[in-house]
This record gives sequence, C-alpha cells and structure tokens, in this order.
Amino acid sequence: MATTWLCISPSQRSDATTPTVATTGNLLWRKLAIAVAVASMAAVTSAHGDDHEAMGMAAGTLPEDAPLYRWPEDPMGWALKVHLALCLIAYVLILPTALIMELANNKFHPLVQIGGALVGFLGIVFGWVNGHLGNAYARFGWFMLSLLVVQTAANVCFTLGLLKKSSQKLRTWYRVLGCFQIAFTYVAMVLGVIRYLNLCSQGHLGQCISHFARGSALIAGGITLLFFLRLYGAAMLDVRRPPELFISIIMTIVGVIGTFTEHNFFQSSANAEESWSHKDLQHTFIGISWFAGGLLSIFMSWNAHPRNRTPIPSLIFIATGIAMIIHQQDLAMSSHAHFLFGASLVLLGLSTICEITMLASGIVKDRDSPMGIQYLSVFFMCSSGMALMGANRDMILFLINSGVDVATYALILLSFCFLMIFYANVLVDAFIAMAGPAEPKYDSLESGVDEASQRTSTSSQTLSPRPEGGSKYSISSDPLSA
Repeated sequence: MATTWLCISPSQRSDATTPTVATTGNLLWRKLAIAVAVASMAAVTSAHGDDHEAMGMAAGTLPEDAPLYRWPEDPMGWALKVHLALCLIAYVLILPTALIMELANNKFHPLVQIGGALVGFLGIVFGWVNGHLGNAYARFGWFMLSLLVVQTAANVCFTLGLLKKSSQKLRTWYRVLGCFQIAFTYVAMVLGVIRYLNLCSQGHLGQCISHFARGSALIAGGITLLFFLRLYGAAMLDVRRPPELFISIIMTIVGVIGTFTEHNFFQSSANAEESWSHKDLQHTFIGISWFAGGLLSIFMSWNAHPRNRTPIPSLIFIATGIAMIIHQQDLAMSSHAHFLFGASLVLLGLSTICEITMLASGIVKDRDSPMGIQYLSVFFMCSSGMALMGANRDMILFLINSGVDVATYALILLSFCFLMIFYANVLVDAFIAMAGPAEPKYDSLESGVDEASQRTSTSSQTLSPRPEGGSKYSISSDPLSA
C-alpha cells in the first residue's frame, strides 16, 4: 500500500486529487509512527536524565528509602585515608607475610610481625582520629587491636624464650590465631564497606546479614579449596577426606543461616500484610535444601577415600542456580543480580561434576598438578559468593542511584574475584618458596585400597608395585618399599 503510492509517477499523483482508502490508512500509519518515535525520544531523554527510573522501575516502583543509598556527600577526610592505607599495608601485606614466615620457621618472623603490628596500631589510631566510633566497624576495630596485642605479646615471649615448657602447644595456637587474623581482616573490610555506603540499615539487617554471611562462606570454601589444590595436588590425598566434606559443612551452615535470617522463618502469616510471598518461600526452602543436602553429603564423605567424591553438592548448586536464574524480584536490577548468582552456581556445579568425572576415570594421577578445570571450580565458588553478597537489597538500591547497570556491576564483581584469587595464590607461592613443597604423607591410598582395610592388616605389611607380568600389587614387609 505504501509502496504503491511511492512508486507512481508525479503526474499520476497530481491527478489523484481524491486519496483512496489505502492511501488514507497509509497516512494514518505514518503519523502514528512519527508520534511513537517522538514519544520514544522523549522517554529516552527523560531516562537519560534520571537513570534510576529506567533501571529500577522496569519491574516495580522504588521504595521510599531508596534515596538514602547513594555515595556519601561528605568527602573522605585525610585521617580516614591514612587509616585505610596503613591498615591495608599492615593487614594485607606485612602481617600475612609474617604468618607465612612463621609457618616456614623463618628466623626473621619476629621482626616482620612486630613491624606489621606497629603499622597496624598506627592505622587503628588514625581511625579513631576520624571519629564515628559508635558503629560496628569501629567496635570491630577494638577486637582487631586486642588480637594484635595478644599476637605481639606471644611473639615477644617466644623470641625471648619466656615460654619454653609449653611452647609447642602455644606456638600451634599462635599460628592458628595468625590464620584467623586473615579471615578477621576480610570481615573488617566488609564492615568498612557496609559502614561507608550506609548498607544494612533501615530495618534490613537480617536480610543483609544473610547475604553477606552466605556469600562469605562460599568465598571461604573457594579459597580453602584453592589451598588444598596448590599444596596437596589434584587428588588432595593428604587432606585425608574428599573436599566435598568441607564444602558440605559450609553448605549446612549456609543453609541454616539462609533459613532463619533472610525472611524471618518464624513470621506469622495471620495478617495479610505479613504473609509470605513466593520469594520468602523460595529463599527459605533453598536454605532447607542446602541444610538437608549438606547433611547427606557429610554422611557420604565422612569416611570416604579422597578420590571417592560425591556429586551431591554439585547437584544442589545446579538446582539452586536454576532457581535463582528464574527468580523474579520487584526490581529489574535485583533480578539481574540474582541471575548472576544463579549462573555462577550452575557453572560451579557443572565444572565440579566434570572434575569428579576426570578424577574417577584415572586420567589425573594422585600427585599430578591441579587441572585447569579444578581452578574453574575455585573461581565459580568465589564468584557466586561475591554475586550473592552483592545481591542484597540495599546494595541494589545503591547501584540504581549510582547509575550502575548490571553489566558494569558484573565486571566489578569479576575484578574483585580475580584479585582475591590472585592474592591467595601469592600467599601459597610465598609459603612454597620459603618452606618448600609439601611432602606426600598419604601414599597408601594411591593403590585404591581403603583405609579401613589397611588398618586390619599388620602394621608391617604395606603395598608395593609388583613387577610386570604379575598382579598389580604385592604384600611387602618392608615399609619403605611402598
């Protein structure tokens, strides 16, 4: 119709003084298209001037407290900048290095630890100068200071020889305390971000704790798995249990946290305004499934051979990931953030199943270096934790007010995940460089014989390879022949 009108000659157009019905309809469609185009440009212009409406109101109206979550208007003072710089130098660089030197029995450990303690103390003092001592971050600073004083006092006592009788047990606790200090440093960083961005406020503390606690647990599981891989090889024999045992313990804890914190499990549904929504039911039953599946996986992995890996955690990851991918929130940005979390969980489950399959097939030997796909499991576990922490309600409102879209947010989380894994690898490399690679201590399981059957035989009998032509193993009375 429109094509017919455009293709006739000008003379024919002049003769057609009375437009046909098709021509009249065509003109109406043109005017309607122009009106739609003008309205669209006006909408784009208004959205460009107010980005949070374009991103946040696509799937619902922003709540009344949304304007509270934005970058602080007050500039960061010089005292706070010095506090952050000194604390990063002390708790991220010097004190972890001192811990590695202690684990490697390096003689310069006392000097490095005392130097890190002095820098950390100065950093905490500048934090007090900045003021605002009534928040959780400042209160946790007192705990970090107390921990630093205890470590330094123990270090001085060990150096001066004041603790000789029970020094071995105390030194073990001293090393454990140093390991926990790295975890406490991470907690302090999270609390600092929460305080600076004014998150976890306005009555959303339970939901915020749920997201940050569960996400941090996933990150802890990923970093622990990385340490096992780097120190003990692909099969992680010296751990003496399958890694799914430790992952299942974390899953059980995460399930309990998700069940009883995020949406108030004991909330009454008598009032219509307080009744549970589909999101409440979904989050609660995800927590229950993690708790139940974690218990099952713990039971299956408790006395298992390190190579006997169970796929239960992977199946739970995939099921939860699918639920989060199709999970709908009242804000489009929140739905996209949960999609990132779900996609990371699905990829985590699939990569772990591939890893289990390759180990069970015998392609990878017990003492081989870790496979590349095993590092994928580490990465996706950390990235799922980062995505879960970043999907809490207050953070979503902050992103909407800041004009950050989901693609940019995903790249930011990806960058932090890479930096975290890089830092963990640097710590492992520094330990290996100072102490040397770990010596194998669990070679008896390479034969595929169960540990329980080993204990039933005599202590002098060990398994050793038989020469070609015979069976795979023979019994030897020489313990060094294995």
